[in-house]
Amino acid sequence: MISEFLIRVSSFVRKEMAEILRQPRLVATLILGPFLILLIFGVGYNNSLRTMRTIMVIPTDSTIDEEIREIAGRLSGAVDMVDIVSSQEEATARLDAGEIDLVLLTPADPYGDIQDNQHAEMDIIHHEIDPLEQMFVNTLERAYVEEVNRLVMIRTLDKAKEESEDILARVQEAHTDAMGLRQDLEDGNSEKAADDIVALARDFEQINLALSSSLAAFEGVNSIADEDTTEDPFESLIRAEQIMLQLEDFSPGEEDYSAEIGQVEELENELALVDDFLVQFVDVDSAVLARPFAGKAIQLSDVTFGPIDFYVPGVISLLLQHIAITLAALAIVRERVGGSIELFRAAPISSFETLLGKTISFLILGGLLAAILTALVIFMLHVPMLGTWLAYTAVVLALLYTSLAMGFAISTISQTDSQAVQYSMIVLLASIFFSGFFIALHRLLTGVHIVSWLLPATYGTALLQDVMLRGLPPEPLLLIGLILYGVLLFTFAWWRLRRLMARE
Repeated sequence: MISEFLIRVSSFVRKEMAEILRQPRLVATLILGPFLILLIFGVGYNNSLRTMRTIMVIPTDSTIDEEIREIAGRLSGAVDMVDIVSSQEEATARLDAGEIDLVLLTPADPYGDIQDNQHAEMDIIHHEIDPLEQMFVNTLERAYVEEVNRLVMIRTLDKAKEESEDILARVQEAHTDAMGLRQDLEDGNSEKAADDIVALARDFEQINLALSSSLAAFEGVNSIADEDTTEDPFESLIRAEQIMLQLEDFSPGEEDYSAEIGQVEELENELALVDDFLVQFVDVDSAVLARPFAGKAIQLSDVTFGPIDFYVPGVISLLLQHIAITLAALAIVRERVGGSIELFRAAPISSFETLLGKTISFLILGGLLAAILTALVIFMLHVPMLGTWLAYTAVVLALLYTSLAMGFAISTISQTDSQAVQYSMIVLLASIFFSGFFIALHRLLTGVHIVSWLLPATYGTALLQDVMLRGLPPEPLLLIGLILYGVLLFTFAWWRLRRLMARE
């Protein structure tokens, strides 16, 4: 029984393989077609940053003309500044005519807008309809506004630092006067100590008038420091002022000035902290203070991926699925149209043996095509293969099997070749949009994911990306789910073919 079963199944394997091999053009198309698609895509894809032709509009009465022109020079990497005009109508007319891609509008009086408790609007006008290009324009707009805000902050900090250099000299002078006061108190020279207190109070008055802006400018950065280990210059200044109030009650002629000496020592410590803060503040670059945080993306893989490398797993998955579904979808319909089903009914062969024989034959052909396509993309396009070949083979065979099962299911419900081809094209179209090839799955709503996981290419894309680009073993849940889905489709196709053969 087993030998007879194998003979009947192998007869279909030989039959299908012979029919395909008798069509050399078909074989050549199946092998070279997918590779040429990848090759043309890899050669033709342009991953360079788009430079957008831009006109900047600066009103004639603008109060920030010089600043905006400076910013325009800094944006030269992202935009090609074609012209700077004063009329928005002129700029938009040239945009409508297709001469430029963007119009940058600048406010005439940003300070007045801020006084009115409003943001100073800096707008970008464009005609882009591609969502990806719109995203690029929005990113450019954020970078543009961020650069303006950063420039304003840098200039504010530069001015505060200039003032801080004068304040630093006054703090150091106050520190020197405090040291002199302590020495006079230790020497018992109460009259000179009283004069020192008056001079020190005058120093503090000058410091308090100018220090607040410098402290406030640095407070944003200082607020992220560890409160347990970092001294707050505001608190140091407050404590110093409290000590000065106590020293103003100084009475000459006392026999013991140990309490006053202790207060002056505390005052020296607080002034030293303020002095250290000002020295640090003056030394730090204003650009660092204006944007204290910076970052970069770090790829854990040692391999640098190009655009074609990312898309290859999805393309392989999509192409193998489409080839397998198309071949299988035409298989049963062709037998029905040619009258072979009637012969199968009279012959000692079952629907299971028929379906299994065709599956094995197409699986061999699909495996051969996958091997050739993989060799071409790995050795000619230099797409990385970080995982093991065993894992890659397992994923490809599971993908082919499930795709063939789906094709047979389509074939058993189709009445004509045209219907089978149409159903196959619908599956291909759905796979382009819902398998993760064109749009990432996380960007789809949860309910739409049902459509995604009904497509073998969804499993294949995710598994091949893990194996080829991440060097990970196949996710067991996905691989087992793909195989079980294939078994379910194969069972449905077997049930339908059995009914067809019995009805015929």
